[in-house]
Amino acid sequence: MKNTFKKLTAITAFCLGTTAALAGGDWGATDFQKRIPGPKKLPMVQADYSGAVNTDPQFIADRQTIVNHVTAYSYLIDEGRWDEWFELFTDDVSFETTTPCFGTIIAKGKEAFKGVVDLRYRGPGSEKNTTMRRHTMGNIHVAKQTKDTAEVRTYLFISSAEANGKFTLLTSGTYNATLKKKDGKWKISRWYIEVDAPLSASALPEGGNASKAIQFIPDTREMCKKKG
Repeated sequence: MKNTFKKLTAITAFCLGTTAALAGGDWGATDFQKRIPGPKKLPMVQADYSGAVNTDPQFIADRQTIVNHVTAYSYLIDEGRWDEWFELFTDDVSFETTTPCFGTIIAKGKEAFKGVVDLRYRGPGSEKNTTMRRHTMGNIHVAKQTKDTAEVRTYLFISSAEANGKFTLLTSGTYNATLKKKDGKWKISRWYIEVDAPLSASALPEGGNASKAIQFIPDTREMCKKKG
């Protein structure tokens, strides 16, 4: 239960195949992005720089709901409102993170997603936590929107304020969200966190890789081996 992903070398061959399948995406990396150190990123959507105006009232109402739904993520998780937070997502959600010198986690389905969250945020001892963590969003950009789908990107800043007064900016990055509208309501079907700086390692829920509901692609760069 407590084995960290860094020790999961047995699944490296499987993960290499997964990496190939995930390559590409809507927008390729620029020369600048390729120069920035970090593990391979998962697909991210192309920005909408068209300047086109849509005056349809339903489109505008959906746009407001989409932005509101995405930003609710931060308030709910930071206040520990877990039941409400999980309601933001579809049952088949793909929850993904890429962190330097750690790797990429892909949890398919809400059960696997909850397993990762339970170990990282709600495990034994979390009931004694007195550290206030904030997930701050900025530059929210709706890159694509149809009558029942949307793609959203937003910058993230994660900060930590401890009970002793110490304040730390843990990392920056981007949230990349895919949303779907069903029965008149929007929900998140994919949530990809692209992290800029290393964070503490996460643990793998028992049996996660056996069912392939959780995949892990380790960051095996030489600079990361030296840190470990």
